Amino acid sequence: MKKLVFLLILGLAFAIAACHSKADSVIGQWKADKVNVQFDEKRSTPEVVKQVGEMEKQNRFSISVDSILVFKSLDTEMTGRIISDKQGNLFLDGVLFGQWKNGEIVTRTSSPLGEIVVVYKKE
Repeated sequence: MKKLVFLLILGLAFAIAACHSKADSVIGQWKADKVNVQFDEKRSTPEVVKQVGEMEKQNRFSISVDSILVFKSLDTEMTGRIISDKQGNLFLDGVLFGQWKNGEIVTRTSSPLGEIVVVYKKE
C-alpha cells in the first residue's frame, strides 16, 4: 500500500511539473519598473523626454490564465490575446508586444522622435 501511495504522489508530481510552462510565469499583474526614452535631441527637449518617461511609468497590464492581456496607461486601455514563442517574444493579437526574459517583460516603442524602452516587473 505504501508503495502504491508513493507511486501516486510521484506521478502527481510529474504531472504538475509537466503542466508548468514559461507561459505560466507571465500570468499576473505587471507594472513599469524602468523607462528609457531615447529621443533624438534635435527633435525634442529634455522636458519632453522627462514627461514621456513619467507617463510611461504609469503603465500597467495584466495577463490572465486564458492569455488575455489588459493594458492600461494614463490615456489608453486595450485588451487582446497574447501568445509567446520559444524565444520569449510576446505577441498581442499577432503584433510583437515585447520579450519575456529573466522574469521581466521588455517593450520597445518606436516613434518619429525615437524609441521608448520599458522594463516591466510583476507587482
